[in-house]
Amino acid sequence: MNELKNFRTRWYRWLGQKCRADKPYWATLLNSNWIGWADNVLDKNDITTMVLPSKYLTTRLDIKYYFKVAISLADTSDLKKLDNLYCTEKICS
Repeated sequence: MNELKNFRTRWYRWLGQKCRADKPYWATLLNSNWIGWADNVLDKNDITTMVLPSKYLTTRLDIKYYFKVAISLADTSDLKKLDNLYCTEKICS
């Protein structure tokens, strides 16, 4: 359980930095890999009706909310997939 809390805390901080009001970084979360991860987590938890469908995510706050919900619902396995996605992006960029 502690591992899951640590994972979520790290990813909440990452999300906060990614969605800063003074930077345009949040737009990179519209990339199909990132939004696909969030969609999968929300679908797995039958929560997609609670949040806006991904095609309507147009503002920084919409994106931040969408990912915040996904991170809060993600289990350790989901967050490890997010780690892999992050590492792959860093290596390939």
